[in-house]
Amino acid sequence: MFNKHIRQCRLFFALIFLISAQIAYAAQNPNKEKVLISIQHAPPALIVNENGQHQGMLVEFLKEVALLENWDIEWQVNDWPTTIRLAREKKVDLIPFIAYSKERAEFLDYNIESFITGWGQVYTHQDQEQAENIFDFKDKTIAVVEDEIYAIRFSQLCEQFGVKCNLLEVKDYETAFDMLDKKRVQGAVSGNLVGYSFEAQFNIKRTSILFDPNKVLFASPKGTNSSVLSTLDNYINLWRQDANSPYFAIREKWLGDTQEVHSTLPKWMIYSLIIGLGLLIFSATIVMFLRRQIKIKTADLADQSDQIKQIINLVPHMIYATNANGKIILANRYAADYFGLKIRDFEHIDREQLIKSVPQSSNLFEDEEYLLRKDATPIQKELETSDVDHKDLVLRLSKVPFMSRFSRIPSVVTVGVDITEAKRYERQIQHMAQHDSLTGLPNRLLLNDRINQSLALSMRHGHNGAILFIDLDYFKTINDSLGHIAGDKLLIEVGKRLQKHIREGDTVARLGGDEFIVQLNELADSPEQAEKNALTIAEKINTSIAEQYDIDHQQLFVSASIGIVIYPRDAKTHEQIMQRADTAMYHAKSSGRNRNAIFKRHMEKAVVRRHVLESELRKAVTNAEFFVEYQPQVSGTDNTIVGVEALVRWKHPEEGIIPPSEFIPVAEESSLIIPLGEWVLKQACRQIKLWLDSYGESPFITVNLSVVQIRNSNLVDYLKNLLEINQIPASLLELEVTETLLLSEAKKSIDVLNELKNLGVRLSIDDFGTGFSSLNYLKKLPLDKLKIDRSFVKDIPGDPDSETIIKTIIGMSHDLGLEVIAEGVETQAQLNFLLKENCKYFQGYYFDRPISFEDIQTKYLETSLLSPKQQHKSNDTNDNVVKFVNDKN
Repeated sequence: MFNKHIRQCRLFFALIFLISAQIAYAAQNPNKEKVLISIQHAPPALIVNENGQHQGMLVEFLKEVALLENWDIEWQVNDWPTTIRLAREKKVDLIPFIAYSKERAEFLDYNIESFITGWGQVYTHQDQEQAENIFDFKDKTIAVVEDEIYAIRFSQLCEQFGVKCNLLEVKDYETAFDMLDKKRVQGAVSGNLVGYSFEAQFNIKRTSILFDPNKVLFASPKGTNSSVLSTLDNYINLWRQDANSPYFAIREKWLGDTQEVHSTLPKWMIYSLIIGLGLLIFSATIVMFLRRQIKIKTADLADQSDQIKQIINLVPHMIYATNANGKIILANRYAADYFGLKIRDFEHIDREQLIKSVPQSSNLFEDEEYLLRKDATPIQKELETSDVDHKDLVLRLSKVPFMSRFSRIPSVVTVGVDITEAKRYERQIQHMAQHDSLTGLPNRLLLNDRINQSLALSMRHGHNGAILFIDLDYFKTINDSLGHIAGDKLLIEVGKRLQKHIREGDTVARLGGDEFIVQLNELADSPEQAEKNALTIAEKINTSIAEQYDIDHQQLFVSASIGIVIYPRDAKTHEQIMQRADTAMYHAKSSGRNRNAIFKRHMEKAVVRRHVLESELRKAVTNAEFFVEYQPQVSGTDNTIVGVEALVRWKHPEEGIIPPSEFIPVAEESSLIIPLGEWVLKQACRQIKLWLDSYGESPFITVNLSVVQIRNSNLVDYLKNLLEINQIPASLLELEVTETLLLSEAKKSIDVLNELKNLGVRLSIDDFGTGFSSLNYLKKLPLDKLKIDRSFVKDIPGDPDSETIIKTIIGMSHDLGLEVIAEGVETQAQLNFLLKENCKYFQGYYFDRPISFEDIQTKYLETSLLSPKQQHKSNDTNDNVVKFVNDKN
C-alpha cells in the first residue's frame, strides 16, 4: 500500500510538471498551433452538433489536450469517405476514432496507444428473426458506411465464407440505421460503441455476429503530424496511471465505467477475506466438499480437453503450437500427416528434430523467435513448402503468439490452410485472362504490359525495339471455304512458326482473328540498325508463313502483310505503337500483300486518304463516274490484234483520273468491287455485242476478277445471264484471275473456275510467277492462258534470274497445253527475247497504251487488223513490231 501511494505521488508531481511546462510554453508562444480535425457523427465518441459545440468522448479528450498543449482546434464535419479523401490529399491534420488497417497505413500514420477497444457489430430490425451467423445474410442487402473499417472487414468476411452479401454503401451511420429502421435493408454494420448509441433512436437489435476487435486510434496524413500523435500517446499513457485523470473522468461520463485502475480495495478481495473467515470455521466440511468438486472439475476438464483435441483434429487445416523451448505442445492430424508422424509422436519430439527429419519444413518455423517477444503481433503470410512425401503445397500461415494464465513461457500457435488448389486455379485463371485460348499465345492484355515494360527500358537505357504487326492475307477465304476448324488449325500452326523466329525475352501474341504481333526487345542501340534487324526477321517470318500447310489432308498456302514500328523512334506509348504498326501493316497490304512495310509519317495520311476514297467511291458507283479503256493483246505469229484487256478508270469530278492502284484495293476491302466488277463485265459484254454487230467479228475482251468476286456466290449466275441477254459467244470473254487469288481461295477457286469454264468463257492466270504455285496445282485448274508478270519482263534481256524464270514459265505452259502472254513489253530487245523463247502473245506500251473503245475501232477494227489477209509486216528485218495502222495512215 505504501509503494502504491509513492507511485501515485510520483504521477501527481509528473503531471504538475507537465502542466507547468505547457503553461510556460504557452506564455512564451502566444500564437496557438492550429490543428484541423475531421470528424463525423459517431456517438458516443464523436457527437456533431449544428451549433458547432461538438461533444463526445474523444471530442472532450482532444479539448483537454488542446488546452494543455495550446492548440487551436478547428473542427471540420465530413462524412467518412470525404475524411478519407482529405487524408489522402493531406488536407486535414488529425482523424479521431479510426481503426488500423494495412491499406490505410499506406497513406496514414497512427498513434500507438488505444483510447478504447471496439469491434464490429451486425444489426437487424426488431421485427426480423434473430440472425445467428453470417450465412443468414446470404443474398440480403446490408447497409455499410463507405470506406469504414468494419464495412471493409465485413465484406472480406462474406468473401472468406463464400457468402454473397449485397453491401449498400452510405455516407454515415445514421443513414444506415435509418434505412434498417424503414426496412429498406435487412441489416446494418457499425462499430459496437456507435451501434449502442443508436439503439434507442431506431427499431434495431444486435445480432450475435461480432467480428474484428480493433483499437480505437488517432491518425494523420502520412509524414505530416507525427508530433501530434506522439503528444496524444503521452497523455493517454500518463492519464491511464492516474485514476483521477481526465481520461477516467471522460470514460466514466460517456461509458459509465471506471475500469483499469482503482484506488480503493477491490471487492473480490473483501469477499475473499469473508470467505476465508468462513473457511476457518467450516474448514473440515469445506475441504471435503472441495476435494469432491476438484475431482468433478478435473474429470470435466479432461472431457473438455478430449473434445477440444477431437475438434482440432476435425479442422481440415494444419494446426500446431510450439513454446520458447522448441517443444511441440499441440498438433492435429493434418500436421501429423504433413510430417509423416502420429499425433502421439509429438509428445517426444521438438522443433529441431522435426526440421531434421523433414528439412523442407524449416520455413514453417520462421519468425517464431520474433513472435516469442512480448511486443510481437500476429503474422499472416503465404508459404510454398512440401510435405514428407515431397508433395508441393502452398499454405496460408497464421502465427499467433500467446501466453497461458499458468505458464510464463510464451508459445506460438500456427494454423496452415492448404490453398494449393486455389493457387493453381488462380494461376490458371490469370493465364486464361492473359493468353489466347486457341493458340496459347499472350493476348492483347499481356502484350500491352510487355510493350510498356520494354518501352520504359528502351527509353531509360537508349535501346530500340520493334513491333511487327502481322495480318494473314485472304485468311477469311480459308475460313469460309474450309470451315473454322481448318482455319483454327492454320492459326495454331502460324503461331508455332512465328515462335521459331524470336529470341528468349521476345513475345509472340495473337490479337484475335488472323492478326499476330511479334515484339522484339533491344534490337540495337541505333534506330537504323534496329530497323535492319527487324526487316531481316520480318523477311524470315514472311518466308516461313508462306510455306505449305498440311491441314486435314489438304495443302494450303497463305501469305502475310507485316507492318513494322521501331520504338521509341516511331512511337512513345503502347497505344501509338499499336496504331502505327497497324497503319504500316495496311500500307503493306495495300501495296500488294505478302510484303513488309516500315512505318513512315506519310502512311497516316494514306490511312486518312483511304477513308476519303471509300466515301467518294460509294458516290462514284451511284453517280457512274467510271469508264473503261482497252489495251491491245498482240499475236507474235501474224502481227494481228487478238484481244484487248478491259481496264476500269475512275474520273473524279474534282480530282480527275484516280489510278486503279489507289482505288481498287479500297473497293476490294469495302466490297464495292462487286457492283463495280459487275458493271465492268456488263460493259465488256455490250462492247463485244456492239463490235459483232458493227464489224461481224470482235477481239476477245479480258476482264480481271477480284478475290471478293470469287467469293460472291452470284458471280456464275450473273455472268450466265449477261451472256444470254447480249447473245454473244462466251469464248469472246476472257476472265483473268491472279495467282495469289487462286492460292488463297484453294478448293473454292477451283469449283468456281470450273463452273465458269462450263459456260464457255476463257480463263487466264495473271501475275504468274509471283506466288507459290506448283505444277500439280496448276493441272487442276481449267486454264487457257498464263500471263508472265511485268516484274520479270522489265529486267530482260540481261538479268539471268528473270530470263530463267521466263524460260521456265514458257516451257511449263507449253507442257500443259496453255497459251502464254507476256505483259509489260516496252522495248524491241524484250520483244526479240520473248519471240526467241517461243512466246506468242504480247501486251505492253511498246504496242499501245490503254485507249478508248473508239480508238480501238479507229486504229484496229476499221483497218481490218483482225483479218489475216490485211496484215502488214515491216520489211525491216531489225523490226518485228506489229504495225497497227495501214500504210495510208
